[in-house]
Amino acid sequence: MKSMFKLFIMVMVAVFGISFQAYAQMNDFDIIHSEIKEIIDADGVVALRVDWLRRPGEMALTIIYNGFLTQEGMANFYVKVNGETRDFMTLQQEMKNRAQRLRIISFHPTARQQKVNKLIELPAGTVVDSLLFRNAPYYKQFGALDIEIKFFIHGRWDGDGNNNDENYRFSFSSPISDMPRFHF
Repeated sequence: MKSMFKLFIMVMVAVFGISFQAYAQMNDFDIIHSEIKEIIDADGVVALRVDWLRRPGEMALTIIYNGFLTQEGMANFYVKVNGETRDFMTLQQEMKNRAQRLRIISFHPTARQQKVNKLIELPAGTVVDSLLFRNAPYYKQFGALDIEIKFFIHGRWDGDGNNNDENYRFSFSSPISDMPRFHF
């Protein structure tokens, strides 16, 4: 009888461990907090959304551009996130109002399929760039998340018309102040 009880306990612990691991993996991509900021000038609207994800240290950045360059096709842009720069990225999704959108995530999420972790297929208009977020502070005590962006296409540039056509500048503060005990 004791061996049956021990076997039952071992099975329950194994089932709990597997279900906890699957639960933890599925929730890595959940959004803990989200913040949206936009700049409106004479040429249109630029909106940035930053999502702090459940997986510690990971985040997502969504860029929505609705300026005069949308008339010429998908706009390209330069982006700088706390010193990390990408000189050339292209918006990938056109919305109903002709605005263009791109979501950049800091890691490629996985799903467990047949006892193996596999990369999941990303939604349209989403790319992975882990190095862009290398200096991005996930926790409040490490400072602000500063983002600069400027759009271009066919030799024409679109910057912040409210600020002498310089880069659009956004600053976000993390809502996460507690340091977790276990990161992974």
